[in-house]
Amino acid sequence: MTASVSHPDTDGGSVPWPRYAAGWAAGAGPALAMITILWLLPGPSTPFGIVALGAYALAFPVMVRRLGVPPRTSFLAFLVVAGIAFAVLSILTGWGNGLTDEGFTTPRFAGFLLAGHDPYTTPMTIAYAAYGRHFVSTSYYVYLPVLMFLQVPGVPYKWFSLACWVVLVALVRKRFSTAVLLAQPYVMIVAENGYNDLVLLVLLTVAFVGVEGRRSKWAEWIALGCKQFANVFVLLYYAVRRDWRNFLVTAGVSAAFVVPFFLWNGDRVLCPTLLANRPAFCPHTGGIQLLINYPVWAVWVFAVFYGPALVAVRQALVRRSPRRRPDGWLLESARLERLPSVLVVATTSVVSGLSVFVAVDALLGGRGGGPFSAAAVASPVVVLWGTAWGEPWRRSGGLGGRLDRRFWTAQGWLVGIDLAIAWAWTLARGSPLVGEGLGLVVGATVFVALVLRGNLVEPLPAVRADAPPGRAEGN
Repeated sequence: MTASVSHPDTDGGSVPWPRYAAGWAAGAGPALAMITILWLLPGPSTPFGIVALGAYALAFPVMVRRLGVPPRTSFLAFLVVAGIAFAVLSILTGWGNGLTDEGFTTPRFAGFLLAGHDPYTTPMTIAYAAYGRHFVSTSYYVYLPVLMFLQVPGVPYKWFSLACWVVLVALVRKRFSTAVLLAQPYVMIVAENGYNDLVLLVLLTVAFVGVEGRRSKWAEWIALGCKQFANVFVLLYYAVRRDWRNFLVTAGVSAAFVVPFFLWNGDRVLCPTLLANRPAFCPHTGGIQLLINYPVWAVWVFAVFYGPALVAVRQALVRRSPRRRPDGWLLESARLERLPSVLVVATTSVVSGLSVFVAVDALLGGRGGGPFSAAAVASPVVVLWGTAWGEPWRRSGGLGGRLDRRFWTAQGWLVGIDLAIAWAWTLARGSPLVGEGLGLVVGATVFVALVLRGNLVEPLPAVRADAPPGRAEGN
């Protein structure tokens, strides 16, 4: 899929450093807060927490636009420099770090394999020290074999992963909107914690975006030997394009990486190589679960492919004859294109409300009305979040203007529905978190429907082929 190269505004005039800092904080704050809640209250927050991280990350372009951050290359440079500074502090001190042991285990498996052990059927035990504590890790390898060899000997894996993040941003630097989405703090946090996804995303970027526009098939094939996410993505990519020749080649290359281990130890290697030992029927299952690094894949897909997809949708709508096009409000071009921004604001509002609900409910500990009191505190947070970051909402007098009264009516419906369902759920003695989640989701759905039906969203400016959700070029 090809995409045009965008050129952001030149860096003329003074550099708005306070806005740049606010933009970076808008990305870092929610991500770090959600990770903290997941750490302190893993039971109630895990069902929505990982989705929340992805939603906040996808909302980043909407946030920076709402803050009035100009689309300049200096902002991209600021994101990278600020990210590196934070990462160095985090890696050296442990603050905001230690989310995974992949930085210690992934590079060790190469030596384990070369010593004659099958890492898919024999557990590897290592001891390591991190931030004043000693750990012992026993694990089976659950990725494809090439990934363990992608490292720089002598360089700690966290620094290697951080360097991959910088390379990733550099590869797409001429596609400004794509680069900003990938340079945001959440992706940096994944990198500096030593997650092994970044090296794979570099390979896929070389394969599907290219270096100075030159795409590499070899990078794509190497990626197919690293981690199952890449194989699923590439297969889906060719299936959507109905490129069955490359679909079959992708399946064949993927299988080729597994065959040597299948011949070595039989079908025992299929669970770790194909399914990452997740399903319950795998002998060494880790269970089906979402992890903090998973949303980075959604961020990468949106960053690289959203712009071209939006252009394709626009072209398809233009090709439709006005006399043949349905008159339904949802199919009007301007409203259809605004859906991603509207939905991401609504989603982040819901997960922000759930986060506050979980925290307040834990603080109350069953006192003071318990779950319903927590819901009463969470509902205003949902309204404030959606209003503050609602860059898509139509305003009189521009970005800082007043919101239509129908917008506030829609927000009132959201709060009313949430509290009604939460109260009914409490009376029925159902799970408080489920009740609050259901109330917020139903309320947010009604809110979005009213906002769209009332034409309370601003149309998108002209979007070039690399623009991620909520960010438009050429305005």
